[in-house]
Amino acid sequence: GLAVAAVAAAGLAGCGADSGGGFATPTFQKAGPPANRGGPVTLTMDNIAFMPAQATARVGQTVTWSNQDGVPHTVTATSGATFKSRIVQQGQSFSYRPVKVGTIQYVCTIHPNMRGTLQVVG
Repeated sequence: GLAVAAVAAAGLAGCGADSGGGFATPTFQKAGPPANRGGPVTLTMDNIAFMPAQATARVGQTVTWSNQDGVPHTVTATSGATFKSRIVQQGQSFSYRPVKVGTIQYVCTIHPNMRGTLQVVG
């Protein structure tokens, strides 16, 4: 009984107010796709479309396209880079790491109206 009370009291001791006081000030960014600064950038293929159709990644960051559609797709660069996936079935994915700053246009060769843009930043 006493040990449980001591553990509970120790847990509550960390719940006091911090010395910083006040609230965090929100920050706002201009509209547009923000550059993902951490982990991989994940895009989906669904309803015969790349989502989002425009994305941003950093040089060297992994970009993964995941097929959540009921039909197969490809991811093939048409400008700004040279990559071409194999056929990506439902539940599968394709990944690419951009090597230079610029704009990459890509398309699904099975569905030519299915297009996307990847803006690569430094």
